[in-house]
Amino acid sequence: MAVTTETATAPSMPVEATTAPGAIAPETAPPEMPKPGRTPRPFTTSDLDAMVDDGYRREIIEGRLIVSPSPISEHQKAAGRLYSLLDRYCPNGLSVLIAPLDWHPPTGESLQPDIMVIREEDYNPKGFQIGAPLLAVEVRSPSTAIYDETEKRARYESLGVIDYWMVDPATPSIVALHLTDSHYVEVGRVTGDDSLKATTPFPVTVVPSELIR
Repeated sequence: MAVTTETATAPSMPVEATTAPGAIAPETAPPEMPKPGRTPRPFTTSDLDAMVDDGYRREIIEGRLIVSPSPISEHQKAAGRLYSLLDRYCPNGLSVLIAPLDWHPPTGESLQPDIMVIREEDYNPKGFQIGAPLLAVEVRSPSTAIYDETEKRARYESLGVIDYWMVDPATPSIVALHLTDSHYVEVGRVTGDDSLKATTPFPVTVVPSELIR
């Protein structure tokens, strides 16, 4: 899943580009040149509302548009199986949600974790998620690994997501982080047939290899 980043030029629409992890690559098409008196501006959620749903995942992080193509089968298998496992053990008062579903924090950003665990009182039946998830899960691919480990991690940490898991179906492995004193601390790292015995946001045991079999 390649990642692209763009900065909006008001009020023109963004042009997508492909990048190597952690870097901005040359654009696949030249962007519209700013008109006199028009300056680049941050992207907002209203820009997302104006875009065509073409299967790409679009997120807004600190005013930048992040675009990822639709995931591959291995990614979807791991995400689906983890969602089913979490949903099976999820207690009353919490809900498990799976992408595509946007989370709109009060910063004006738009993020889309592969899986979220939320409080039921935070559930928004009209669409995007509003309250901060208790758990955000990203299922990684080679082209998004650095992005998940850096920018996504930093934003989830800053926005108060208590637990963040990074799942790598290629290894397979899981890295679990827990928010402690406003910073993420690694509380679990398992590979293959080893078990992640999570206690938050609720007790559940996850075996990475079982997510891809």
